[in-house]
Order: sequence, then C-alpha cells, then structure tokens
Amino acid sequence: MGLVTLVTMAVLISYGVVSREADTQGDSRRQKEAFFAAEAGLAEGREAMRLRLGDRQTYGNVLTTLGAAVNEPGLGGASPPWYEVLPGPGADAWNYLRLTPETMTATELASASGEPYGDYPTQGNVRYRVFVRDDVDDADGSNDSNGQVWLIAVGEVLNTEGRPTRAIVQALITNENAPAAGGPGCVNRGCGPDSTFNNTQDQRPPDTGVVRTL
Repeated sequence: MGLVTLVTMAVLISYGVVSREADTQGDSRRQKEAFFAAEAGLAEGREAMRLRLGDRQTYGNVLTTLGAAVNEPGLGGASPPWYEVLPGPGADAWNYLRLTPETMTATELASASGEPYGDYPTQGNVRYRVFVRDDVDDADGSNDSNGQVWLIAVGEVLNTEGRPTRAIVQALITNENAPAAGGPGCVNRGCGPDSTFNNTQDQRPPDTGVVRTL
C-alpha cells in the first residue's frame, strides 16, 4: 500500500508540473499572438490616419469625424477621450484576423514538400481595435493644435477560460505635411524676383526638340 501511494503521489505531482508548464507555454503563445495583432492594427491605423489627414496641418478635423468618444470599461477614458479609428464590422467593434482555408491556394495549405496539412489554424480567436487620442497639447482633448496624436492598438486572443490575453502598443504620430508657401505675383510658379520668367543666367536657346500640346 505504501508503494502504491508513493507511486500515485509521484504521478499526481508530475501531472501538475506538466499542466503548469503547458499553461505557461500557452500564455506565452497567446501573448505573442496578441502583440502581433496589435502591431498589425497599429500599422493599419497609421495608414488610415494618413489618408484621413489629407493636406491638413493638424488632426483636429480628423478627430471630429471619428464620432463619439469610446466609453467602455478597460478601453479609453474621458480625459483625454479615445476615438475609434478602425471600427470593426460587427456589433463588438473588433477586427478579427480570421483565415479562410476555403479561399487559400494549395501551396498555402501544404508543406514545402507538398504534403497537405492535416489541420489549419484559422485564428478565429485573434482580434484587434485601434484608437486615437490627443497628446494633451492643450486643455481640449478633442482638438489637436500641434500636429501630434497618440495611436493606440489593442490586440486580444480569446480562450475557453473567458479571460482574453491582451497586448497594447501605441505610437506618437506626427503630421509631416509642409505648410503651403504663399507669395505675391508668380513667385509660387517659379518666376524670378522681377515677376517674369526671364532667366538672365541661362544663355542657351530653348530646346524645341520635344513639344507637347494639350
């Protein structure tokens, strides 16, 4: 009986160690997946903000077009307010990184030697959201006056335990649009200080070899 008890205890201890190691490795894998999802969202959000900015000098008009500030537990706050940059298509507003094997090519579903995969992870539990907030350059968090805002991406990996693994990355983005130059006469079009296109430094005759007409 003593030997059986000793063996049973050893088996239970070994099982506990293996279970904890599996949980640790699973948490590490999910943390990496959440981080990569947040990085992907950050890159997409940066491009979305660039397109929305256009030729403006500050992000004030962009913030006003993003709708109401986010008011959800654990996401954003009132001071300064967070705005959704890439709202997801569903009611939960999350963007999912799902893969669809039905639309993938045969090479994507097989190894380098051509052997088909027995199973393919669809990443149905990986998702992200992207937000923007002012960098508190003034007292008004819904307006930007210095051409800088914070972009925040939240990546999550859902699991059967109901507790998602979350990663958050953020970057300060700066408007690089140069202010438009203005001046009298035709200076903006490249003419000289005498408001004419006469170039006294160029003594060569004009090149008429190629003439383009509208």
